[in-house]
Amino acid sequence: MCMYNKLLLLSAGILLCCACQKVTPPAPILPVPTQNQINWQKMETYAFVHFGLNTFNDLEWGFGNTPASTFNPTDLDCEQWVRIIKAAGLKGVMLTAKHHDGFCLWPSQYTEYSVKNSPWKGGKGDMVKELSDACKKHGLKFGIYLSPWDRNHAEYGRPEYVTYFHNQMKELLSNYGELFEYWFDGANGGDGWYGGANERRSIDARTYYRYEDARKTINELQPHAVIFGGTCADIRWIGNEEGWAGETNWCMFNDTQKGKATEGMQDAGKWEPGECDVSIRPGWFYHAREDHQVRSLSRLVDLYYRSVGHNANFLLNFPVALNGKIHPTDSARAVEWRKTIDAELQTNLLKNAKATADNHRGNASRFAPAKAIDGNWDTYWATDDSVTQGSITLTFPQTQALNRLLIQEYIPLGQRVIAFHVEYQNDRKWLPLEIAEKTTTIGYKRILRFNTIETKQLRISFDQSRGPLCINNIEAFLAPVLLEEPQIARNGNNEIILKAGDPESVIYYTTDGTEPSSRSNLYDPAQPFVWAQKGVIKAISYDAQTGKQSPVAVKHLDIPTASFSVKNAPKTAGDKIKRMFDGNGYTAFYLPAEAKQEITINLGGTHTLNGFTYTPDQNRWGGGIISHFEFYVGNRLVASGEFSNIKNNPIEQTVTFEPTRGNTVRFVAQKIINGKNMGIGEFTVLTSDK
Repeated sequence: MCMYNKLLLLSAGILLCCACQKVTPPAPILPVPTQNQINWQKMETYAFVHFGLNTFNDLEWGFGNTPASTFNPTDLDCEQWVRIIKAAGLKGVMLTAKHHDGFCLWPSQYTEYSVKNSPWKGGKGDMVKELSDACKKHGLKFGIYLSPWDRNHAEYGRPEYVTYFHNQMKELLSNYGELFEYWFDGANGGDGWYGGANERRSIDARTYYRYEDARKTINELQPHAVIFGGTCADIRWIGNEEGWAGETNWCMFNDTQKGKATEGMQDAGKWEPGECDVSIRPGWFYHAREDHQVRSLSRLVDLYYRSVGHNANFLLNFPVALNGKIHPTDSARAVEWRKTIDAELQTNLLKNAKATADNHRGNASRFAPAKAIDGNWDTYWATDDSVTQGSITLTFPQTQALNRLLIQEYIPLGQRVIAFHVEYQNDRKWLPLEIAEKTTTIGYKRILRFNTIETKQLRISFDQSRGPLCINNIEAFLAPVLLEEPQIARNGNNEIILKAGDPESVIYYTTDGTEPSSRSNLYDPAQPFVWAQKGVIKAISYDAQTGKQSPVAVKHLDIPTASFSVKNAPKTAGDKIKRMFDGNGYTAFYLPAEAKQEITINLGGTHTLNGFTYTPDQNRWGGGIISHFEFYVGNRLVASGEFSNIKNNPIEQTVTFEPTRGNTVRFVAQKIINGKNMGIGEFTVLTSDK
């Protein structure tokens, strides 16, 4: 080649290089997150702590009428909390500094209703400071929850309380170091003690608390904190207290418009990502009766994938026990959960893979498909402005088994992907990856779970997007087998229904109280067995390939409901009435709105009754939730009260009372929320019959 041609080629190469360097990043698709929101989302998981007067009164929502002297932990140890929370891989701690009862865990100068008037440390203690100091010592971030509602304060509902509320907020913002999050609860107004006035007070939550002023104060005193709740939120409640976000989950939201908090709003103009809060137990505060109801390992793992894996953050609550420490069962479960997640997502199988795509931005290397698997969060594969659809193919060095796929968008430029699908190559054919959920949004992070496949190539096709693609991370994993404990239910025919979370596993069970194993009774889903008596069913899921088994599922069954009959059933009810007794909380019975909102049940015999259980409709949008009730055995009133916080936490409610003989019971709905007619997912009585 002559020197002239060499110079021409060299010049062309220089020009091409310069052209590549001039390729600009995609323009942001608005809205986009602030740096505080990005930092917050990168935390992914952190802890909640609920501890206070409710703990010592065995309540979820106190009325504010209990003396401060009731608060008296014997061995409070905030460092124990933090060590456990850190061992569970959680990145920070949120403390309920004041719950709805108004009791303050710090010696506020604005009220006497605080730890300074409790026996704890002779009134010299400051729990907020102790926890803040422990977080600093162990490298965790610290956040504050301050309830706007105060059932103790005499001036609640009047302007004087708002001044008090803002003064307390400034105390917490000023005296306890840097905060990563500030939490305003959404429960506002209702029954309370209010300085001795036992009455109901109502407020307009959007205007009463002066949230706009509160935001200015928070931004001034804690410039790195994100705000949850109120009217000036940076992050949103996900719409339930069950720990999961929708399969479709946009970071965009507008709380002044109607929309589903679980899914976000594609066309909203505000970046407000979701936070999934859930307690490790049924309640937010500690109750000894829930010691056996700590969420199972498999359930917590599932919630991780349905929160962090659904483009949301996961806020896991620890109800601190009466002695001032996290209960050993809760501690062990949380650490086990983290170890399981780490094991499932331990080895990224795409580290040595090759990535190719049908388009990348201007063919510039800085936006090449390889940037999606280089392990650098700040680099990404991007397509040309006109390309809002595209696919990326990932080729493994050799055939690889896998069952997890993680995808991330570069959210500083906005959330874009509307729909995608995944295929894998098998015998030179592209087959759809069978995923048990919608593949719609991605956002900060999406993690897909599926049955193990073997392949040498994956192809992710982005079918629809709000702009050019910006994918900054893709990872694949082979998670070890995780077996979920079986679900146990007894239907209206007294048949025991056992369901495994893993369709490839089998179930073994016992009815004599012993622990099940692979030598116990083998359950046949095609032939459920009948159990028409009181007793305990225990079951496990078992994987014959590995010899592993799930945690043990336990179900305590009282007298069978097959003999129950509803005396005041509407003529139009038909077989629907049986839904209350079929062992499935997702099939609910609703009384007609015009009917008297109560049910009278003939038990089919006389029993010594000492309680009942009520489960609201468990469907996502279930209504007719009973919040206040009366319960009669025959004509005798044996129990009445409130199912506290049942609207946001509609789990099975258990009420006990002094043993009473009878053959009929009457359950009266005194107050119903989410509708006008009572809905019952499941109902049964508790007996002391042998």
